[in-house]
Amino acid sequence: MNYYVIAAAVVVGTATGAASVYWIHRGVGTGWIVLGAASVGVGGTMAFAAVALLFTGLDHFMVVHVVYLVCVVGLPLAGAIVLAFGRPCPLVITTLCLVSFTAIPVGVYATHIEPFWLRVDAATLAVEGISEDIRIGVIADLQTTSIGNYENEAIDRLISFAPDIVMFPGDLHQIEAGQFEERAPQFTQLVQRLVDAVPVVYLVNGHSDTVAELHQITHGTGAQVLDNEIATLELKGNVVHIAGVSLLGRDYEPAAQLAVDRLSNDDLPGVRILLAHEPDVIKLLEGSTVDLLVSGHTHGGQVAIPFFGPPITASSVPRHIAAGGLHELHGTPTYVSTGVGRERGNAPQVRFGVRPSIGIIDLVAEK
Repeated sequence: MNYYVIAAAVVVGTATGAASVYWIHRGVGTGWIVLGAASVGVGGTMAFAAVALLFTGLDHFMVVHVVYLVCVVGLPLAGAIVLAFGRPCPLVITTLCLVSFTAIPVGVYATHIEPFWLRVDAATLAVEGISEDIRIGVIADLQTTSIGNYENEAIDRLISFAPDIVMFPGDLHQIEAGQFEERAPQFTQLVQRLVDAVPVVYLVNGHSDTVAELHQITHGTGAQVLDNEIATLELKGNVVHIAGVSLLGRDYEPAAQLAVDRLSNDDLPGVRILLAHEPDVIKLLEGSTVDLLVSGHTHGGQVAIPFFGPPITASSVPRHIAAGGLHELHGTPTYVSTGVGRERGNAPQVRFGVRPSIGIIDLVAEK
């Protein structure tokens, strides 16, 4: 469908530009030309998006993809056509055409630069009863079809911070249907390289990977997939309990509630960490708390508007929390990773205002 979306953007841009040139030559008023061009652009975008949905089903990512490419490809194309063939061009329209060219660097940045501009999101959390600091590494939402230099560099960067524990809160891969057996060994090698450096590695599944797939990927590596269960370990003089809960479709399995209830029991001694794909798992705590919730899923919204934040987060938690980082949610310290990868499939491969990240969370003793 990528070629279809590109073609749609070119057709909409060409039609908008050609219509504007026709109206300019006919002496139509500036305001009517602008209104007409907007109508052609919006109408064409909606038409191509509707046709795409006939093939993909109700996929909002496809609609976003069409709109995005019309903005960064079709809009400047229309502007170029008007400037080339619409002479003499009214000053207002000339200005609008020149402004449309700013979509080009925005598109290049959002598609080819920011999605690979990995950052380190460091946070410190004071936890009662810790005898020695614990460093947690978080790497979420690789959400890739194969392992390349970018993914390997993300692992190298995480290892360089010498975490005591590494957590994968889901969406390790987004391998296309029928290619899992061929691509899975790449992910196994990635996990193994991480375990060789940081022996304590835990994973839960997300929306694009299953528990069974994670078991296959991690088999023999030493990493542990937590499937609605609690792992207890002693780390640097601290007892640490990590409950990992699994997704079943769009929600959590009934067994997830049992694991969360056990973890949130105040009689359980030690540090209590809940690992889940979505921050929305907070609902399973039902008013109880744990020392830390680690999640991903939102990608920080993947696109954020300056001074507003991400308009879409695919989460019911408050937008500023879904945007990423360490916050407090209903009394529970909650860390949401902006993720390493980005949504694939029919979605536009973009990030804007939400850089990918690996997380480093230092748990320290309360003073």
